[in-house]
Amino acid sequence: MKIHITIAAFMLATLPLVRANSDMRDWTFIEGSPLRAELTDYNEKTGEISLRKEDKAVLKFQRDELTSVDKAWLLQWVEYKEEMQAMVQKLGGTIDKKTGTGIFTTEYSVYHPSGSTPGALLPLMILFHPGGNGHRDILRYVEAADAVKMTLVSCETFQNSNDNPTIEAAYLERFKELLPQIESAVPHDPKRVFMGGISGGSWRAFHYSAQIPRPWAGIYSNCGWVGDKKYWNLPYPKMRVVFMNGDRDYGRNTNTKDIEVIGKSGSEISFQVFEGGHQAAPPSVMTKAFRWLLGEIQ
Repeated sequence: MKIHITIAAFMLATLPLVRANSDMRDWTFIEGSPLRAELTDYNEKTGEISLRKEDKAVLKFQRDELTSVDKAWLLQWVEYKEEMQAMVQKLGGTIDKKTGTGIFTTEYSVYHPSGSTPGALLPLMILFHPGGNGHRDILRYVEAADAVKMTLVSCETFQNSNDNPTIEAAYLERFKELLPQIESAVPHDPKRVFMGGISGGSWRAFHYSAQIPRPWAGIYSNCGWVGDKKYWNLPYPKMRVVFMNGDRDYGRNTNTKDIEVIGKSGSEISFQVFEGGHQAAPPSVMTKAFRWLLGEIQ
């Protein structure tokens, strides 16, 4: 096992608020108690917002029920999406939305980097997200993916389940059905297929690398981990793994046990740190991690 350690010091204070992990937050209202939930949808015309609680129940509110601080956050949420969609156009890449078939119908988005020709066998990164918002959260990765000319597949539906065994068993069957459809529908280099995500997204990627045998090339783990003891002895394949953490993400800022667990497979591991908390790494840091995964840098 080889371990590379990199400290990437980037000032995040100047980055937009929505660069942080926005899946769960505390919402406050003009009347009523605060609510911890994630924003799943917002209709600017009607003012309706949909918030999903930790128990997965979805509640609907009107924008005018929120305090001024939360209205400002909502505006940034919209602006982020608009800015990143403009970024995609500026980069020259494209995003397609697709839907799997079969027992499960799983939606996913595909980012094709600029300059790629139809059918080009580029490296492929399959992404999972804590809130299952694949169509939106793919935007966090497009700048880095375009820099290294990597195709992205960002999955809807899969989300944190509090490690519920019934839900996780169903998710695994869903991905077993979806993966060959992705491999068929999205041109890629079969020897360079990666998985990853932020927080629970990378947690899921680690497990699927062991539960679904294929030549996985590696994992991008942004503020993620392998999981508790029951996941320590899964048959993880030999691959390249980046642990990318915020230096103030105190729950995940060392990954000592995770490195030990993954290292048993003979995997090559890079441990990288950026200045920040439990959030997506800035594009420049993510780009460096992707280049390492592809073997372009040491």
